[in-house]
Amino acid sequence: MNILAVGSLRKVPVYAQLCEEFVRRLGEAIVDRNHTLLTGCRGSLDEAIAEAACKRLEEIAKESRTRLISYRLKNAEPVHRYGTIRVSSLTDWELTHPDLNPPEQLAEADVAIFLAGGEGTFIAANWARIAGKPILGVAQFGGAGEAIYERERSRFEERYSSFVSMQEFDMLNQDTLDMGQLAKDVISLAERIISPKAVFTVMPFTSEFRDVYASYSIVCKEFEFDAVRTDESESTERIVPRIIEGIRYSAFVIADVSDISPNVFYEIGFAQGLGKPVILTAKKGTALPFDIADVPVVFWDGQEDLKDKLRRRIEHVASGVRR
Repeated sequence: MNILAVGSLRKVPVYAQLCEEFVRRLGEAIVDRNHTLLTGCRGSLDEAIAEAACKRLEEIAKESRTRLISYRLKNAEPVHRYGTIRVSSLTDWELTHPDLNPPEQLAEADVAIFLAGGEGTFIAANWARIAGKPILGVAQFGGAGEAIYERERSRFEERYSSFVSMQEFDMLNQDTLDMGQLAKDVISLAERIISPKAVFTVMPFTSEFRDVYASYSIVCKEFEFDAVRTDESESTERIVPRIIEGIRYSAFVIADVSDISPNVFYEIGFAQGLGKPVILTAKKGTALPFDIADVPVVFWDGQEDLKDKLRRRIEHVASGVRR
């Protein structure tokens, strides 16, 4: 995942020293999680986070040239020499041009993180919106980062509710002294938004489907997904809200329709209504109702057959849900 960090260490309304520590921790967390750090290579934050990321890459003996990429303006000197420095095709990154082509570091980013800062940070956030990128504003240090968090929170249902809960998104608004944990929390949130890990499974809650669920779990794990089933949860919440939440925040849904039941069709319909990819499986010989008779179904004859066929289908679906 390519992560762009934007902001300023010279415009930090509150917790200035903590903000400096957070920037260092964020640079370390990005490369620790095997992501690539992108910067604009012209401000105080760009230099500090690049230095921290480069030092961590040296500690873990990994190449910085491919994991730390910065762009400088065509007519400007770079503020640092860490990692790879590329020359932007643009002479400025303002929003005043007839063609609104995002700066390269924003075009290449999967997600953009904003903290502190002022006008320049707002400009970058608007570029991120034009480019359709997820935007994470860290509120604790005030300034543009806080305002960007509040703006994106107001768009939560439209932009982020299919990937994370409001409670998870509000992690960006926490006030903490543990900058290392805050950096990990921000990266974890970015990961869940960009590439959800949960796969919601749908089937009757009977013992005969335990083997089917086990097969789902095994194959999902091979693709680094976690199969979840509502009756396996220890939550004491009512089951229907848990089903809705589970489907909403899943990467995709796998449903077995060998035994036709109302709850299975309800959950399949809800998933399709949310635009979630749905994989249907059924025991060989199952007579399907007209509602799904024309939908591709993985027909299985034993669990090994199910796992083999499911691998091919998940490989195809996974390439689309990992943005």
